[in-house]
Amino acid sequence: MNPREVVLLKNSLNAIIPIKEAAEKSDNESLKIIGEQLQNCNTLREKISKTLNSYMGDKDWYLKGSFDKANRTSIHSDRGPGLKEGMEIMRTVKHHYPNIRIVTDIHEPSQALPLSEVVDVIQIPAFLCRQTDLLVACAKNFNVINIKKGQWLSAEAMEHAVNKIKEVDPNCEVWVTERGSQFGYDRLIVDFRGVDVMKEFADKVILDCTHSTQMAGEGITGGNRKLAKQYSQAAKIFEYDGVFIETHPDPENAISDSASQVELDWLVSQINNI
Repeated sequence: MNPREVVLLKNSLNAIIPIKEAAEKSDNESLKIIGEQLQNCNTLREKISKTLNSYMGDKDWYLKGSFDKANRTSIHSDRGPGLKEGMEIMRTVKHHYPNIRIVTDIHEPSQALPLSEVVDVIQIPAFLCRQTDLLVACAKNFNVINIKKGQWLSAEAMEHAVNKIKEVDPNCEVWVTERGSQFGYDRLIVDFRGVDVMKEFADKVILDCTHSTQMAGEGITGGNRKLAKQYSQAAKIFEYDGVFIETHPDPENAISDSASQVELDWLVSQINNI
């Protein structure tokens, strides 16, 4: 049984509890009897929780999803469900997996307030990392903000974006995510020297193992799955505070970033090595 199947079993067993309680309170004698005889499976649910905790280890886990992929290469590309439906999906995820924190992108200042109802960490896209109004709106509504480093910016230049947030709210926790720098031949390159520079002014520095492998000159923003895996190992050596990595049960059929997504089974096998 793989971790996904364990989670599905846990959710099914948890659904028994409200059914049992409702049946026991029913005025219908037959339903009352069913409720009394229905097992709550406490022992099994506790074992499942311990199993899942062993998979997750002592790490903090964040699930990042986009309600709108506003910077896709083509106007015809899939963008996502939109703000309203996206927030409902995020609420559902938080309900079923309360130990996992939710991260999503923001594109406009007006989205900050509604997103603050459900999102734990708001992410500023790399192309928008210097947009003052967007940074200020997030600083007013979120306790944790993750800024993706622009592909054209040095590590040192990211201090200005961090300072904009800190001037609005000095207590806001600001992360900076390295997602590669683009040089003259259309490939993103990770400058590992930048992690120590950014740690001087950011609360955490994250390595985006997925998007750092992109090769924008191919007409579409491709990537390299093998390199993404290697970056995840390098992040530990260079002492990043965390990694971002996209995964999929069948990466080749993923809607976006299929070339750089890692297999879900591989990620599970490497949890304790990242």
